[in-house]
Amino acid sequence: MKKFLLIILVCASLNALILENANAAGISVDAGLTPPQDRWIIRNQFRYMHRKDDPTMMDRKMDTYAFPLVIAYGLRPNLTLMARQRVKHRKMSMAGSISRDTGLDDLFLLAKYKLYRKNTRDYTFGVATTLGMEFPTGDDDFGSETWDLKPGIFTSWRSGPWAADFSTAYQWNGFADKGKDGLNPGNELMVDLAFAHQFSIGGRADMSLSPVLEFNYKHLLSDRLSGQNVSNTGESLFFVSPGLKFTKSSFIMEVLLQFPVWQQQQGSQLRQGTRLIVGTRFMF
Repeated sequence: MKKFLLIILVCASLNALILENANAAGISVDAGLTPPQDRWIIRNQFRYMHRKDDPTMMDRKMDTYAFPLVIAYGLRPNLTLMARQRVKHRKMSMAGSISRDTGLDDLFLLAKYKLYRKNTRDYTFGVATTLGMEFPTGDDDFGSETWDLKPGIFTSWRSGPWAADFSTAYQWNGFADKGKDGLNPGNELMVDLAFAHQFSIGGRADMSLSPVLEFNYKHLLSDRLSGQNVSNTGESLFFVSPGLKFTKSSFIMEVLLQFPVWQQQQGSQLRQGTRLIVGTRFMF
């Protein structure tokens, strides 16, 4: 009888640990996905992005609808492999004329390796390094046409119902080649900070609701051609992003609104509007 009770307690503890890990990571950053060894996480999302406020007289607008599919696999206790493929639909209008395009984005692969983890009675803290590669497999209207390298760092902190994640990554676009007509696309710096608080729902301890607050910064350098910056390329964006997650066992539903509180574009580019992310995750 004692052995049976011990098994139940161990299984319950493992389930709570899996639930906590799956529930705390930021919605906008795929690097937070961390399945246990020999487990899978599948994430589906719908992302809406809007650009407006044309500084010229051409009344340009752009709406982008993205549908990323992310598959993460726990190869080792300290190593996660990940793949992402996105389908995009883009609607552009200019001076009353409307065009629409649909196609695949570039394939992205990422490996995350746990460098450090400290578990205490009061908190858990971990640091992982990430290395991603984007391959020029997408359609001409959506892919970058270059091989892109993306190293980064991901850190996580847990204490009771509170959680925080910090990630930073630098995407070296065209690190091994150049784009169409010799264009060297601008590199990107991304910094993301997420906070969450988990509230249990019901008496079975298999459901929870977590308000989330993220801060997202992105700096995109100007494209370069023949050693010179290309006009109307490069921008900096800072978002404040409230969201919500609902978790039931190994299933998560999530929603996030990204409000651009500060932005700066080079030249006559459109300004970024509010973004929407809606998605699900399932671990098996």
